[in-house]
Amino acid sequence: MNSASPQWGLWATIAWGVVIAIFFTIVQSIVTFAGIAASSTFADDVSEQQIVQAASSGTIISLATVATGLLGTAVIVGIVKLKRGAVLADYLALRPVPMRSLLTWLAILVVYIAVADTLTSFIDRDVVPEFMRDAYASANPLWLLWIALVVGAPLFEETFFRGFLFKGLASSRLGITGAIVITAAAWALIHLQYEAYEMAVIFVMGLLLGLARARTGSLFVPLAAHGLANLIATVETAIVAP
Repeated sequence: MNSASPQWGLWATIAWGVVIAIFFTIVQSIVTFAGIAASSTFADDVSEQQIVQAASSGTIISLATVATGLLGTAVIVGIVKLKRGAVLADYLALRPVPMRSLLTWLAILVVYIAVADTLTSFIDRDVVPEFMRDAYASANPLWLLWIALVVGAPLFEETFFRGFLFKGLASSRLGITGAIVITAAAWALIHLQYEAYEMAVIFVMGLLLGLARARTGSLFVPLAAHGLANLIATVETAIVAP
């Protein structure tokens, strides 16, 4: 895969990826502990149980997701610009695509979600995980959770996985196939709030998003598809949430 502009190599991409992941964790931790400190329901001594409760709070999840969406994306852009001669639009595949192509991939995603939800119901599992129900019920304001899930999370995660990491991996000996599989696996692994089954569903969706990124040559397609997937999941949560 030829590069139109200079880029970080495989090992530099991995190293920078670790830096971004650490930054992501730090921001999440700061917001979580700030939320604990700001809550009158918590005592001065923070216990493990309080941290777990805060981590499932819809309000804290909203704030942390918006913060990482903005700050994390800014860090990725900065790392790209550190590479002398790199062109941001080329590096992150910020290219427009025909509306027909975009709608086709969105339709494919909707079909996948329908199949996955049907299978989930068939094996007698909840279509909406308990984590999502708890987060939705505890979110205040609720509109911020919608923005966090539909905009904030896709913005950072797609810029990181199908943007920055995909570029470095696909341009190496791993090739496009390796980039699709590895970014899908890494994306699934950050969703530790879910059980193995839900993570497997996310992994397959990651393969679909990576394929869309490769076939269209644009980050905008997986970004839009990710946002749509989260929108559908949030609507499903709103329907079943108390």
